[in-house]
Amino acid sequence: MITARENILMALHHEEPYWVPSHYLDQNTCVYTASQEGAHGYGNRQIDCFGVSWDFQPGMEGQMVTPGTKRLEDITEWEDLKFPDPEKWDWEGGAARDTAGWDRKNKISSVIMINGLFEQMHTFMGVEEAAVDLLMEPEATEDFLDALTDFRIKQIQLIKKYYNPDKITFHDDYGEARNLMMSKDTWKELFKPRLKRIVEAVHGEDMLYEHHSCGYIAPLIEEFIDLGFDALNPLQIQNDPYELKKKYRKDLCFVGGFDNQGILDRPGATYEERVQEIRKRVEMMAPGGSWIAHPVMIDPTIGLALSDVLYEHNQPLWDKVGYVAPPKPMMAAANAYTKGHED
Repeated sequence: MITARENILMALHHEEPYWVPSHYLDQNTCVYTASQEGAHGYGNRQIDCFGVSWDFQPGMEGQMVTPGTKRLEDITEWEDLKFPDPEKWDWEGGAARDTAGWDRKNKISSVIMINGLFEQMHTFMGVEEAAVDLLMEPEATEDFLDALTDFRIKQIQLIKKYYNPDKITFHDDYGEARNLMMSKDTWKELFKPRLKRIVEAVHGEDMLYEHHSCGYIAPLIEEFIDLGFDALNPLQIQNDPYELKKKYRKDLCFVGGFDNQGILDRPGATYEERVQEIRKRVEMMAPGGSWIAHPVMIDPTIGLALSDVLYEHNQPLWDKVGYVAPPKPMMAAANAYTKGHED
């Protein structure tokens, strides 16, 4: 009998699965904790392994670089940052903590890498300064990005060794609400060649590559396909997910495509509103496969509405292939993005 693991892998390989899969139900997920990278523990004025100060205070939806933090005043002096040595971190202990309880037989596994190339760059200096350096100091920026790419590839190798996941989910946002945060030509010149190395490193370790990029990134879809991305999330609504999936489903697995800002994560959104939105997207996006029904959830209670819709939608499909689903989750499960809603 087919397992949920085999079913979701069909979608990730751009095929039509037997039923609609979801990361929430069918994937073990973690942010690796072997390093003190980004904000772990979600404390106030927490310093990470790069010397960046992070804040997480009541009312914030996620951790943010402490206002006024500037680790890098001049991109031409980036070598003064002195990247940490990932070999010295406790990967064995981190993996033991992070993978405890993983069901590798019935689910796929994914390790999230927070702060990709552009994101890490602007944690050091701010978004405005980083954007200026992309244009005004391209040579120094390329040298910095090459070194950061080497650093990330070493981490990918260590993640494979100690976590052995099916998939790496690599975070790097390139879009805001309506536009790319840089020109497509700038992205192709500075980021595409380095991402190519990262994707090749992930595939070379026999893992799938899923990319997370918020905002409007539709102009980059064909570039992502050219790089060999296996999957893309969260495919926010401004990208016209249905049209993209219809056009490119044979080349890329789309994850998401929900109206998070307008409905799912909107303050005060009701359970009924969430169910209606999730059901609408499932009916639109599921036919033809190469799609995973997973909104990136800031509020973990969205998972309950998602589960209700998917169990209802998938039941006749499960019956058809003789699959017996585990009991439906009755409590909201926290994830890497939901800390702001925890008590």
